[in-house]
Amino acid sequence: MRLRNFILSAFVASTFWGTVQAQSLGDAILFSQENNGGSARFKGLGNAQTALGGDISTIAGNPAGLGFFGRSDVSVTFNYLQNQNKTAFEGLSTTSNKGNFGIDQAGIVFHFPTRKSGNLSSGILNFNVGLSYDKTQNYNNHLTYEGNNMNSSIVNALTDIMDGNPDFTNDFSGSNMVERFGDATLGYFPLAVENGSKNQYNDILQKGNRSKTAIAFGANHSNKLYFGATLGITSFRYERSSQFIENGWTKDRAAILEDNPNSDFADPTNDKYDFVEASYELFDNFSQVTEGSGIDLKLGAIYKPTADWNIGLTITTPTWTTVKEDTRAYTDIDFYDNEAATNAFSSYESEFYDSATDYQLNTPWKFALGATKFFSRGLITADAEYIDYSTIKYHTLGSRVPANGSIYNTLNEDIKDEYQGAVNLRVGGEYLFNNIVSGRAGFNYFGNPYQYADDTNYSGSLGLGFKITNSAYLDVAVVHQVNSYKQNPYTINESFWGVASPVASIDHNRTNVLLTLGAKF
Repeated sequence: MRLRNFILSAFVASTFWGTVQAQSLGDAILFSQENNGGSARFKGLGNAQTALGGDISTIAGNPAGLGFFGRSDVSVTFNYLQNQNKTAFEGLSTTSNKGNFGIDQAGIVFHFPTRKSGNLSSGILNFNVGLSYDKTQNYNNHLTYEGNNMNSSIVNALTDIMDGNPDFTNDFSGSNMVERFGDATLGYFPLAVENGSKNQYNDILQKGNRSKTAIAFGANHSNKLYFGATLGITSFRYERSSQFIENGWTKDRAAILEDNPNSDFADPTNDKYDFVEASYELFDNFSQVTEGSGIDLKLGAIYKPTADWNIGLTITTPTWTTVKEDTRAYTDIDFYDNEAATNAFSSYESEFYDSATDYQLNTPWKFALGATKFFSRGLITADAEYIDYSTIKYHTLGSRVPANGSIYNTLNEDIKDEYQGAVNLRVGGEYLFNNIVSGRAGFNYFGNPYQYADDTNYSGSLGLGFKITNSAYLDVAVVHQVNSYKQNPYTINESFWGVASPVASIDHNRTNVLLTLGAKF
């Protein structure tokens, strides 16, 4: 009996059929990663914020930065996001685009000085409170790719799913697209021609975002040590719909007889013979709606060894997240006498395979260390953040430890095997042209969370800041992010079929334009 892999890695399939397993390795990464929320100022600085203060971004970044506020402050950040995907699949290049506008951040800081006399500079000098909303992940994207596959068919993957799945076997065996091997212990084989020309097209639409509402407290001790804490409440909604389309031909009689000498499809007197050397169009559909909410705690500190240096540290707990997920998968197939035919002589519609699951997902701990050097007319700041993605944990809802042998144990073991620790690096600089205008630039490198797959992810940013009045300010930034990775539209049992799963190479470019309006009071 063939073995099959029910769990698809993050760099693997978008289409997931048969036994609809809501939780996957891909979702583990998708719902664990987040960008630090930031104003246009901090985004222009490469989002390096561990060792900087005095900006509303510090509420979600390093709450110790709240101690630098000498006045109350309020701001809102608007964002336009443009996605562009350039893909290469089976010899064909494709480009797709999707854009959207929204609010990236809004927040307010209340300044509470603890000393009435300005001559006193020791002890706790202020205790500030901040409230903020940050969009930490934008899922909106539209990805398409197509090509001519000469090596395998998605029907190979569907026959893999039939192994050990009686419900799907009973359903899909009536599709006239698969036949049992002459040796029944081997399962089923595709009637689709695997090593012939097949046009394949994958269309994936994603919607939703991940956001964090936070309350933070920060204090200033003697203008030397700044410390704070943030309580964050995360919520997200993720929607994905995908359709994989394959156009090809079924096998001739001789090819069918090689795998099953007694096949009804190879008997000219049987009605099934109509499906030999027929043109087909297969639609494999998947949809997913996932919603979750969770809570986390962040502790931060910034120390000034000298007046021109800041050293910052943050520790962020896992986000303990409760997740509700609904999925649906189904397949339709139309058969035609020839490529020119417009009316199908036979059609197949599978059952709907639905899944509704509630579970708990715990993201990794995060540790960040940063430093800032100040100059007479500017600064340079940098930080490094460590995240061990292999510690992501799925749990049965309401239980910290899944039962032995459960699917969650299997997922958690695969997470350990597939993922690794990663370091995110950020660096940025700011220069004051005059008392009104400042310029910024930054770079952000995202470490690869996968042990056995390439994932290149980095961004560059430019920004400007304008002091409009003594109270009002305006910041703008442009951030361009490039994420290069590979994806399998479907995976097959490569050792059994003797060919590799198809691979699409994807360059995902995201351009963010941000505008922050703020006022001190």
